[in-house]
Formats: sequence, C-alpha cells, structure tokens
Amino acid sequence: MSTIRAVTLRNGVKMPLVGLGTYRVRDQALVDTCVLEGLRAGYRLIDTATVYRNEHMIGNALKRIFAENLIPGLKREDIFITSKLAPIDQGYDACYKAVMKSINALQVDYIDCYLIHWPGTQRVKPSSPQNAVNRAESWRALEDHYHAKRLRAIGVSNYTTTHLLAMERRAQGEGGTSTSTSNAVLPHVHQFEMHPRLLQNDLMALCQRLGIQVQAYSSLGEGRLVIPAAALQEHVHKLGQNNNPDGRGALPIMGDLIRKYFPTDVSSSAAAGAAGAAAGAMGVGEITAAEYGKRAAQILLRWGIQHGAVVIPKSTNRQRIWDNFDLFGFELDPQDMAALDAYSEGEERTRYCWDPTLIQ
Repeated sequence: MSTIRAVTLRNGVKMPLVGLGTYRVRDQALVDTCVLEGLRAGYRLIDTATVYRNEHMIGNALKRIFAENLIPGLKREDIFITSKLAPIDQGYDACYKAVMKSINALQVDYIDCYLIHWPGTQRVKPSSPQNAVNRAESWRALEDHYHAKRLRAIGVSNYTTTHLLAMERRAQGEGGTSTSTSNAVLPHVHQFEMHPRLLQNDLMALCQRLGIQVQAYSSLGEGRLVIPAAALQEHVHKLGQNNNPDGRGALPIMGDLIRKYFPTDVSSSAAAGAAGAAAGAMGVGEITAAEYGKRAAQILLRWGIQHGAVVIPKSTNRQRIWDNFDLFGFELDPQDMAALDAYSEGEERTRYCWDPTLIQ
C-alpha cells in the first residue's frame, strides 16, 4: 500500500494530495471498478458532484467495498469524499436540502468536503446581481452544515478573485448578511481549472493569502495535453459538448521532458519510430503514443502538485488509474517548472473548460 500523502487544511482536516475524479462516469459497474481499482492503487480521495449524477453509485460502490472487506481494514474515515452543489440549487434553502440529498445518496453520515460548483445560478443571466445574492446564501447554508459537523470542510469551485474577495469582505463583517462574523467561514478549498496553459497566478496568490487549499481540475486539459497532434481532432469530436473545441493541444516541450525524466521509456523500435513520426510536430521523437500519454499525464499532474495543488485525475482505464497515482518517484526541476508555466502567457494561454469571469 502506498503512503497516503496529504495536505492539512486550515481547520486541521487532512486532505489527500491525489484524488480520483469521476466526471462522466455514470455506469454502476464502471463506477464499481474505478473506485475499487483506485482504492487498491492508493487513492483515498474521491471527487464527485451532484451534476455528475453518480453520487449514489459511489455510495453503492463504497458500501460493497466495506461490507465485503475488499480492501482489508479500510474504513469510512479513511476515505475523503468531495461533492459539489449544482448551479440549480443555489440559495439557502435549496443548498441546505441539496447537501442532505448528497449525504443520503452517498450513504454516509458526513461529507469530507462540499463545494459550490459554480458562482452562477442556473437560468439566471451571468450579469445579474442575483448571482452574488444566491451564492452568499448558499455559502451560509454550507456554514450551517459545517458547524453541525455534517461537512468537515467547505469550499468553492470556479470562483474568480472578485468572487473570493467578496467572501473575504463578508467574513470581515462588511457583507450585510444575517450571518454573524463569529460563525463566518472562509473556504477551506478552491477547485478550479489548472494546467500549464492556464496558470492563474493572481488567483493562486489570493488563495495562499486567505489560507485556501488549491485543488486543480482538468490538469490534462480535457485530455488534449496528453494526445499526439494527429489524434487530437478525433478526441475533440468524442468530447462533443466541450466548451473549447479549437483549444491548443499537446505542449511542444513535452517530448523533451519525457526523454529527460523517463529515459528508459524511450524506445528505438520501428514501431516507436513510426509513432514518433506521426506525432513529430510535437517533438515526441521515438516515444510511443501510449508512453507519451502515460508520461505526459504524470508530468502534468506532478507540475500541479509542485505548485501546491491537490490533483484529481480521472480515468476509467485500470492501468491509467494506477499510472496517474504514481507521481512521487520524480521531481521537476525549477527550470522545467518555469518552462511549463510559460505556456500560460500570450497566445498559448488556453481555457479548456467553463469561463466564470463573466459571472457577477
């Protein structure tokens, strides 16, 4: 069993550094396999959300694992579960009820971390000031659940610096809400899109100042950052509903980084050479497409960890689930970290997922 590496949140709660993402995993048998394989690999954080429509499936999977002792000695308190509020459930009453529904669906007595998934409200215009009112009321509901110990930590997702600064003002007693400042809680966790093409330094600095743990999602750029150029358009087509179908793909530096940190993976076989030629525009060289995807993912996830973020890679492939947890046998040099950071500048900067900057 791998050592469980964790960060300590501002309230003393320990949060595993690597979690298992479950976005778009909606089949019970598949959820069962992914959760069990993830726990066997060493994951102890499971990330879900109301809009993923799989909370009950994860609850079923964990119930079976505990009942049948499929991971010997594993207990509920060993697992860190994160879920999130759906945008349609913004507002105090709806949020309060949504948390209870998530607890029931997951078949647990408490949730380790619960986030407001999006700063806006479904069917409310992004420019409407009602968004700010609703999310402040949702936060008040989360605070009440937190003080009642149904939630061990609370946080937000996709908030901008403007949204966080408003929360800071409220906690300092300037928000004009009904919550007393003695009960006000700043987020313990902020989950947002983070990869070398979207390093949000201002947001990360604010989180650090406020004692908010950063959690990265889309570390692999919706998969685009680990796919050879020749296969990228097919991948984008499979995503279908993705918000940025024209986003840039794999990082030109990645082939050199793979050769540097994983030299034994670089093969001189004819098959590897053919794969390298097909992806030559990325400078992959003699690296098979399979090894490229595996090692590029590990480098990207390691980059996030070295920036102090918790990462939550998602895969339904058993071997890739194990590979994505194997992140602690190497460390990126400062020069390589800086080179990866540079992709967030100028025309290279790309947001692959949702853009919250227009939400008032």
